[in-house]
Amino acid sequence: MAALKFPKFPGFPGAPKKQAAKQKNVEKARESSLLHLDPSHQDVLEKGNRRVITLGWVLGFGILLVVGRLFYLQVVQGRAMEREALDQISGEHIEISPRGSILDRNGEELAVSVVSKSLYVDPQELVDDPARWPLGKMPSRDPKKVAAEALAPVLDLKADELYGEFCEPDRRFVWVKRTLDPHEADRVEEILKDQKLSGFHFKEESKRFYTKNNLAAQVLGFVGTDDEGLEGIEASEDEYLKGQNQKKRSFFDAKGNLVGPSAMNQVQARRMNTVQLTIDARMQFILEKSLDEAIKKTHAASAAAILMDPNTGEILGMASRPTFDPNHFGDAPKGAFMNRGVGIVYEPGSVFKPIMGSAGLMEGVITPNTPFNDEGSIDVGGRRIRNWDGKGMGHVTFTDVIKFSLNTGMAALGLKLGGERETAYARDFGFGSVTGSDVPGEEAGILYDPKDMVPSDVATMAIGQGIAVTPLQMLRAICAIANGGTLVKPYIVQKIVAPDGTVLKEGKTEAVRKVITPEVAEEMRTMMEKVVSEGGGKTAQIKGYKIAGKTGTAEKLSPKGGYIPGVYIASFVGFVPSDAPKYAMIIMLDSPKGAFYGSQVSAPIFRDTLQQILVAEGIQPSNWDGLPTVESLLSKTAKEAAPLATLEAGEDGSVKLPNLAGHSIREVAAALGGAKLSLIPIGSGTSWKQTPAPGTVLHSGDTVTVYFR
Repeated sequence: MAALKFPKFPGFPGAPKKQAAKQKNVEKARESSLLHLDPSHQDVLEKGNRRVITLGWVLGFGILLVVGRLFYLQVVQGRAMEREALDQISGEHIEISPRGSILDRNGEELAVSVVSKSLYVDPQELVDDPARWPLGKMPSRDPKKVAAEALAPVLDLKADELYGEFCEPDRRFVWVKRTLDPHEADRVEEILKDQKLSGFHFKEESKRFYTKNNLAAQVLGFVGTDDEGLEGIEASEDEYLKGQNQKKRSFFDAKGNLVGPSAMNQVQARRMNTVQLTIDARMQFILEKSLDEAIKKTHAASAAAILMDPNTGEILGMASRPTFDPNHFGDAPKGAFMNRGVGIVYEPGSVFKPIMGSAGLMEGVITPNTPFNDEGSIDVGGRRIRNWDGKGMGHVTFTDVIKFSLNTGMAALGLKLGGERETAYARDFGFGSVTGSDVPGEEAGILYDPKDMVPSDVATMAIGQGIAVTPLQMLRAICAIANGGTLVKPYIVQKIVAPDGTVLKEGKTEAVRKVITPEVAEEMRTMMEKVVSEGGGKTAQIKGYKIAGKTGTAEKLSPKGGYIPGVYIASFVGFVPSDAPKYAMIIMLDSPKGAFYGSQVSAPIFRDTLQQILVAEGIQPSNWDGLPTVESLLSKTAKEAAPLATLEAGEDGSVKLPNLAGHSIREVAAALGGAKLSLIPIGSGTSWKQTPAPGTVLHSGDTVTVYFR
């Protein structure tokens, strides 16, 4: 039998060899076909290969460049690029720090600052920009004239003057108006946008507001447009009050809008130094109101009043007339900036007699009971010195000399003391030099040189003539008698506090020297009590309280020398309660018309002012005889009080003030609010007294002081 033959399949023995041989034949055939290709086809193939290689190199080099650039930007220039990016979304500006506040002793704001906008213009930019108008819609106009006419009524300026400023050809910066009110700034922005006006810009500046208008105006002073204190405390404490401007960075979105809290809010949130005064705003208000009433009654040319704590030297109130509103100091009348409490010098007259009397007691040349023979006048070196009424009282004691203000007795005392001792005691009491207080604008006054004094000078100095003092000097000297003999330095700045609470500066009681003994002070206080209770100062009496004081009337010095005929300065100085003094005050009226004696015009003001302050501060009377008790007053007012209706002003804005006694603060405030009257409440509980009196006709905005118990 023949052997069987099977076909060869892949995977069977013998298949791999044949398969490999077949593949080899195919490759040989391909190589053979390539060798026999058309040359043009072979060239195309080689070019394609080169292009692929070139493209690969280009792509590789490009990737290398990108990576290198990224490395350079991210690593080498990373910080610089970060700063540049920050600059594109942010801008540097000057942050305005508002000026520090001025407060009264109880923390009530008297002067505050806010950051406001000021408007300026670049006249060369004040042209119409076609980019601001739709194509072909830009009007034919004079943009400077349009701007002047549109802004003038809003800014309360004259259009022709504004136009003249806008037409300055060589100027690149012109202030239009500084420290605009918020509503003014908003209206200006609307006008600039509506009228498509360019060249105008805003700058933030600090604006000062005096919250109580003319209250303590001469004490506070005012600030110029560059935030520089120009008068008063604003000037003397400028280094503490002035805001410190700082560079700050703000962030903006793509449209230029500020992102996050505005710079204005950031500024307002910052706190600056605070100056706190010894002034009490309520007492200051009473003092100034009394001074205004005195000016109205006496038609005096000017006036000054100072209220002081005789034990500490703290000035509780200081008023001067004429006055002004620091918010509009440019409208102030002539002479209104002067603080007459420290800036005017005058012959004190009889208010100086307690000083010379104390000197006589200290030197032992007199006692309260030393006898004098008053003949109404006395001749000294050919000069006749007379009593105020020209009459004599016969045999009197030195107590009577003080009580009735006898010039003859004081002239005799002056001659006993002599010019040397008179002048020495006057200097010890602080005359002839500034008091050293922190009240700006203080004058030193004038004293004799003892070497130049003739007998008539010695005699007249004892009655307060031939020398010149300031009201503060005079009050300070009387305070030495009130407190037992110590001359204290007056001060008006209680403290200056930094934002973190650190006390940068603090006023404190400073005893300068002992000028008289407590025994002499007590003797003089007793004599000054008799001036008010029995003598020429009866018009200063306050029922229930012991008052010590002294009247004064002096001829006014002429700038040309000598005296002005028929022109006087009337004053009253004193303290209360005289047995435990808490308040000392001086009232000085310059050139009153009609009645001119201190007892006639100054003493009543002293009485009315201090009576209100004593009640407001709860100082109890030393003697209740003839005075109703608080309980009886409350009971009476509660029974008599009718329901208090809301007041309504008439067509002319006037309203007749009813009796407000017997009601709560809320009821009184609601009633007055209907007629837009302002309430100053003093005390708490039930109302029992008011100023002005019932029946007074008032107008919207007037103030009513009501006392509560």
